[in-house]
Amino acid sequence: MSDRLIVIPTYNESENIRELHAAIRGACDFGILFVDDSSPDGTAGVVEEVMSEDPGVMLLRRTGEKGLGRAYEDGFRMLLGMGRWRRVFMMDADLSHQPVHLTALDEALSEYDMVLGSRYTRGVSVLNWSIMRLNLSYSANAYIKGVTGLPFSDCTSGFRGIRADRLEGLLLGRRYAGGYAFLVEMLHRAWRQGLSIGEVPIVFVEREHGASKISSRILLESFFTPIRLRLGRSRSAGTAQ
Repeated sequence: MSDRLIVIPTYNESENIRELHAAIRGACDFGILFVDDSSPDGTAGVVEEVMSEDPGVMLLRRTGEKGLGRAYEDGFRMLLGMGRWRRVFMMDADLSHQPVHLTALDEALSEYDMVLGSRYTRGVSVLNWSIMRLNLSYSANAYIKGVTGLPFSDCTSGFRGIRADRLEGLLLGRRYAGGYAFLVEMLHRAWRQGLSIGEVPIVFVEREHGASKISSRILLESFFTPIRLRLGRSRSAGTAQ
């Protein structure tokens, strides 16, 4: 059995589970851990049906909608407790992340501690986004890089790979942001800890089924998190002097 594991948070993604599972199996034999926040549309039930057909699939049920960041944290702690995975991958359940890129991410982990699936290393590799959505994403990355100093082209990408032995150090200390800002905070923490981080070009495809989980609260958290990270870094530098 593979020593690679993909962690996939889910909330109301029942329409996408089987197609996503088939696409992953068409690309690799990695283990799959779905982390579901009590989806009212029965996502967990669909995952359990897939589990009965594929022993490489697991499900972590959580009570209530706790957010992307908490889902990843709980999933990471579960897999570290099992102690059998060497490389861990992160991806969305909405089919926007193409499983065909998993092999490239895996190969890059032979060189780096963490790898980002980037939409912006070769111009813009995004399908079916409006100009407004594209401008928002591009501007968000420019803002994050400007505030935090992160040197990567796609700081908000949720399609990533990381060596499992690096995860424990990233989970120590203050908890991460609860929503999508978790992705920025995790990357910032890895960068500050001196992990080697690379980027692999991917093609991002807008979801066809289901609805986006972005809310005004998540947008506010995403705006203030880079400022918090910058201020925290400034305080650490001041203490060290």
